[in-house]
Amino acid sequence: MQMPSCRARGLLVLLALNLAPSANLPAASWPDQYQSGQFLYHADFPLAADRALLDSIPHVQAQLVHLLGIQPSQEPIYVFLFARRSTYEAYLQQYFPTAPPRKALFIKGRGPGMVFVYRGENFAVDLRHECTHAILNAALPVVPLWLDEGLAEYFEVPAQRRRHGSPHLRSVRLAAWVGKVPRLEDLERLSEMSEMGRSEYRNAWAWVHFLLHGPPAARAELRNYLADIQALTPPGQLSQRLRARLPDVERHFAEHFRNW
Repeated sequence: MQMPSCRARGLLVLLALNLAPSANLPAASWPDQYQSGQFLYHADFPLAADRALLDSIPHVQAQLVHLLGIQPSQEPIYVFLFARRSTYEAYLQQYFPTAPPRKALFIKGRGPGMVFVYRGENFAVDLRHECTHAILNAALPVVPLWLDEGLAEYFEVPAQRRRHGSPHLRSVRLAAWVGKVPRLEDLERLSEMSEMGRSEYRNAWAWVHFLLHGPPAARAELRNYLADIQALTPPGQLSQRLRARLPDVERHFAEHFRNW
């Protein structure tokens, strides 16, 4: 797994890994710990000032479950927070030496998912992004890469900005006005994080926004698609399913952003 040139966050799914967080470092070694819903936070700095942010993460889960119509997982999600990048990198190097060098990371093995974030400039954004990965991958047996990243991009901003305040919105709207629509089929062919560049993240976000806030038929098909995945029913390609319900889906996509 290689690091994309323009992104610093990422996810790592380790199917052969079964390493419990408690096996990494004794709980008593963490200066502060806090639980909010299914999220178990361990930090090397006091968490009192960040309680509002930490308590907002279960609300990300509630909205995601509501919008997608999926059944939430009850498994815990472990979140490890670091005051400094150097400590964060040293921790990952010690316990996950093959992890890619990113400024925030989600790791999923056979056990519960784990999120690692240091308190940098985009701490809140990074935390919401990686926790979205954790929520999705706890609930679903598999998540297509483009959809995983598109949903994480959607939910990484504060709740009041998700519909209208994404930094991706302006460029996607301008492209729609000149008739440029990214092909969903191109995103579906992506299978490695190394293939995710700036435009792929933007396009993945755009398709997620269209699926959530565009024609009701598009959102219904997304929910049906995810229901099939959760039921272990082969879902096929979402692009083909969308075209069956919305034959001129690119026109609907362009109109959605022109009018948004």
